[in-house]
Amino acid sequence: MTTFTYEHWLNDSRVLAELKTELQELIDQDKSEELRERFSKDLEFGTGGLRAKMGVGTNRLNVFTVRKATYGVVAWMKERFPNAPLAIAIGYDGRHHSKEFAFEVARVAAAHGVKAHVYEEERPTPMLSYAVRELACQAGVMLTASHNPPEYNGYKVYGQDGGQVLPDEADVIVRHTLAVTDLFSVPVMAKDEAIAKGLLHTIAHEVEEAYFNALLPLSRAISDDVKKSLKIVYTPLHGTGQAAVPKALAHAGFTEVHVVAQQQQLDPNFTYVKNPNPEEAVAYDLALTLAKEIDADLILATDPDADRVGVMAKDAHGKYVFFSGNEVGALVLDDYLAYQQTQGTLPGNARVVTTNVSSAFGEEVAKCYGVSTERVLTGFKFIGDRIKAYEATGSHTFVFGYEESIGYLALPIVRDKDSVQAAILIANAAAAQKEQGSNLVQARSDLFNKVGFFADRLLGFTFAGLSGIEMMNRFMQSLREQPLLMEDLELVAVEDYLAKTCKTKEGTLTPIDLPSSDVMQFRYAHDGWIAVRPSGTEPKLKVYIGVKGRDEDDAKALAMRYEEAVRSRLAPFLT
Repeated sequence: MTTFTYEHWLNDSRVLAELKTELQELIDQDKSEELRERFSKDLEFGTGGLRAKMGVGTNRLNVFTVRKATYGVVAWMKERFPNAPLAIAIGYDGRHHSKEFAFEVARVAAAHGVKAHVYEEERPTPMLSYAVRELACQAGVMLTASHNPPEYNGYKVYGQDGGQVLPDEADVIVRHTLAVTDLFSVPVMAKDEAIAKGLLHTIAHEVEEAYFNALLPLSRAISDDVKKSLKIVYTPLHGTGQAAVPKALAHAGFTEVHVVAQQQQLDPNFTYVKNPNPEEAVAYDLALTLAKEIDADLILATDPDADRVGVMAKDAHGKYVFFSGNEVGALVLDDYLAYQQTQGTLPGNARVVTTNVSSAFGEEVAKCYGVSTERVLTGFKFIGDRIKAYEATGSHTFVFGYEESIGYLALPIVRDKDSVQAAILIANAAAAQKEQGSNLVQARSDLFNKVGFFADRLLGFTFAGLSGIEMMNRFMQSLREQPLLMEDLELVAVEDYLAKTCKTKEGTLTPIDLPSSDVMQFRYAHDGWIAVRPSGTEPKLKVYIGVKGRDEDDAKALAMRYEEAVRSRLAPFLT
C-alpha cells in the first residue's frame, strides 16, 4: 500500500491542480470521515476489476491510481510472457475521464515497451474482448463503470483469451502494484513519442467489421416479412451501444428499430435516465413511452458499456411486461437450442454455463434438449474460464452462458457478456413467436407450464462509506453464526462459499469445489433458496432469491415471502 497521506497529495508538485483543488475543498469543509475513506486504503480488485468514485485519493480512480494499476498489469504480462513481444488492447466507454484514463494506460504500457492498441472512439465492452483476441494481445483493459452513477469509473483487466482475469491472476497484479511506493512516479511515455516509436496504435476499422461479421451465424431463417414487421424500441441509456446494437440487428434482418432519441447520445451525466441500469424498471420510462406510441413488440435496453441487455415485451393485451435476467436466459436458451436441434447443429456434448445465484429455470430448459449445465461463481470471467477449459479438453462444447444480472453470450468470439449478440438472440426469439402468432410473454408462460413455475428477486442494499462496509461485514458474519430461517419452511442446507463448505440439515459437511468467495446461500424445502454477497463493483449488499411454485401466482407469492424474511433480518443493520 502507498504510504502517502493527503498532505503528500496537497504538497507534491506532481499532483494535478484539479486534484489539489478538490482536496483543499475537502479540508476546508472539515470532511474528516470522507478524507479517511479516500486515503485509508488503496483500491481493491473486485468482481469487475477496479470500480470506484473518481477524484483525489488512493481509494479513488484518478490518473495516478490508473497508472499504478497499469504498472501492475504490465508487470504481470512480463512475468507471464517473459520472452514475447507484448501488446495490450484498450477500450473505454463514454464516462467522465474514460478516454483520458485509457490513454494513461497506453502511456504506461508504452513506457515499459508494451505496444498499446486503443480504440479511436467509445466502444462496447465486448468489442474490447474481441480486439484482445483478434489482435493477439496478451492483455486488455476496459475503462468503464457499467451502470454505476456518473461519479464512478472502473478498470477491467482481460487476459490473453479475452476473458476478465481470474482471482489468482488479479492477486499477481495486486502484488506488483504493491511495489509502487511512490504513486506519482510511475513511468509514462508522451503520446506523440509512443506513436513515433510504434508503441501506440489505433485499433483499425477492420477489427470492428470483423466483429460484426463474426455475428452473422446468429442470423436466422425467419421470414423476412416477420423480421421487418417486428417493431423494436431500443435505448442505449446514453451508452456505447448506440451504434453497435442497431447495426447488428440490421445485419440480422431487423430493420424496424426505433432508438429513444433523448438517450441516444453518449452522455456521462446520464441526463435523461434516473438510473442507467436495465435491471431496473425506471430505466425504461422513455422507451415505454415510445413503445406505446409506435405499438412496438419489443423493448431492448443496454447498460452504458453495452455488455448487458434488459427486455420488456408486449403481451396479447398490449401491456408491456418486464423480464428478469433468469427469464430472458431461459427464453433465449429455449429458442436457441430448439433452432440448433432443428438444424442438426446442436453438439452432443453441449454445455450451458451459468452462476450459482441464477435460478433453475434455464437449467430445466436445457435438460429438455439433453444439454447439461455447469454452475460457477458470480462474475462472467468464470464463465469465460469454463469456455477455455472446454476448448482445452474437448470435454464439452460451450453453447450458451448467462448471468441472472442480464448478461448473455452464445458465440465465444468474445469471452465476456455481450449485449450485441444478445440483442440478436432476443429479437430472433421474439420474431419466432410472432411468426407463430404468439409473443415472448406467452412463450414464458408456456415454458413455465413445461418445466415449472419459477420466480426470482434481486435486492440491493447500499452501505456507504467505511462504517457502511463494516456494518455489511457484520451482517455477513451474523449469517455465518445464525442461518437465515424461514417460518414453516425447513432449512435443508447452508452453503458458505468463503469456507467452501455445504452443511446439510443432518449436519453432514461436504466441500464446495469452487474458488473461495464471500457468499452465503441458504436452501429450503421445495426448491427455494436465498443467496447473499457483498457486491464486487459498488458499496452494496446483493441478495438473490429463487423459488419454484405450484403456479405463477404461487411462485410470485413465495418470492415475496422470501423477500420479507430477508428485509426483516437485515433491518437492524440498516439503521
